[in-house]
Amino acid sequence: MLALDQALEQGIFPGDETRSWSNPGRHQLIAADGTVLKSPTLARAHRSIDMKTGEIRYHRIDPASAPQREGGGNEAYGPKYVFFSARKDENYLSRVFLDSRYVPHQHPGGEAAIAVDGVLNIMDRAPGCMGVLYDGAFRGTHRDAIARRGGLVINKQHKGNEPQFYESLRPGRCIHELWAANGRIAEKVPFADGTTELVPVPIRRLERRGTRTYRWYHVLEIPCRHGSHIHRVAVATTSRAGERPAGESDEERGFHRAEHLQQIPEYTRTHQLVYPYRSDAESGHSQLDASLWNGRLISYGVEAQKLLTLGFVLAQNSTSRALHEEGSPLLSPNA
Repeated sequence: MLALDQALEQGIFPGDETRSWSNPGRHQLIAADGTVLKSPTLARAHRSIDMKTGEIRYHRIDPASAPQREGGGNEAYGPKYVFFSARKDENYLSRVFLDSRYVPHQHPGGEAAIAVDGVLNIMDRAPGCMGVLYDGAFRGTHRDAIARRGGLVINKQHKGNEPQFYESLRPGRCIHELWAANGRIAEKVPFADGTTELVPVPIRRLERRGTRTYRWYHVLEIPCRHGSHIHRVAVATTSRAGERPAGESDEERGFHRAEHLQQIPEYTRTHQLVYPYRSDAESGHSQLDASLWNGRLISYGVEAQKLLTLGFVLAQNSTSRALHEEGSPLLSPNA
């Protein structure tokens, strides 16, 4: 991948740099997102009939376009693409587009399946890549696939996930009832008035273990009047039958761990600092829309539209490379 080679030359995904799994840098993460490009025509059928005059009108339609649902739930008409990019710092001119992939309508797994394949492809070729920033289209099964390959998935927790009981911990004279809520472990704490509340348990650190297949853990520090307890909990991957003793795997327990326990939970300081980098993907979409006549595609059919998107990312990457090679002050974060 020539684009990835360019990214590495420009200091993105450095392989020799120290990596902190609990605090990744912007230049160590992929920013990816799907977007629906506006169809070159409003027509959705080859012909239409004027019900008043009976006139038959013939139209040219785009074979690649279809009704699509965007992130906000709004319907859009056109082809869907997923773009992958990364940049070294805050200056958007340092951004390098790594890949763009067409999402066939009604493709099994949809946008998220195409995106996971793209992320894993980039990670395999760039050891310094720590993971991906994505939106709510990624669910537990997608997190699991990337986490098993050693990558972080930083996205928001799905709002439909209800808290689930995890386990009762009995380290001594005390009992701690632990639940999975909002992407992390929380303790169910009773109050004097009879009410209870799920209080997030402090996370001391995020651990990654393994070589080819990876496992992730939160090292928790559970507050207790008898003294804090250190407890390790697996996150991000859902264990399958055969990976644990009989009856102990998540699959057999019916607990989708990757869906309920994130590597970097949403309501943490690290997530609040790192997740905004994902907006870089949306700014790339805006640039593409702005480059099109009236914000619409100017070509019909998948092959022609792939050529158009390729031309766009090549133009953006050429600008980034030229500024990098000449050491332009425009690439200064404070420019």
